[in-house]
Amino acid sequence: MNPYALALFTHFLGLVALFVGYGLEWAASSLLRRAATADQARAWLRIYRLSLPVSGPGLLVLIISGGYMASLTGSMKQGWISGSLLAILFALGIGFVFVLPRIKRVRAALPEGNVSLPDTTVSRLQDPMLVTLIRVRFLLALGIVYLMTAKPELLSTSLFILLAAIVVGLLCAAGAWTSRPAKA
Repeated sequence: MNPYALALFTHFLGLVALFVGYGLEWAASSLLRRAATADQARAWLRIYRLSLPVSGPGLLVLIISGGYMASLTGSMKQGWISGSLLAILFALGIGFVFVLPRIKRVRAALPEGNVSLPDTTVSRLQDPMLVTLIRVRFLLALGIVYLMTAKPELLSTSLFILLAAIVVGLLCAAGAWTSRPAKA
């Protein structure tokens, strides 16, 4: 097996890990909104917590293997690479600046035991912004996959594609803004 094929395989493994982690976040954020008791909320937060050790190393493997492949092919200066790197930074910013603090606030607001959740905690759990941020980041990652498939040379084309992915992410979260979920 040549080094490029091995790097490509490793890149795909990182991609799978990233999307498994992001999928866990998506599911946990949806189910967390329906929690009626503190134990239900903690259960969905445990699912969310599983996402970080899966998606984090997956992203690291993606960046390292992708950088290696780009150096082998000489494609580091193409627009899709720059667009992908910008999108990765944007997605990391969404996670560390917006998602993690919200999750920490939710976790801190949970009462002890298996009691009904106070209204203030329910409003934090049902905050549509959390769902929106997670959907946008997931779709942005899919936009990066599209860039890696289509490989547009121009940065402007890549940024337009990524903007379209963000809009689709916003549309996927629209239901969180228009209705409150039924309790489990």
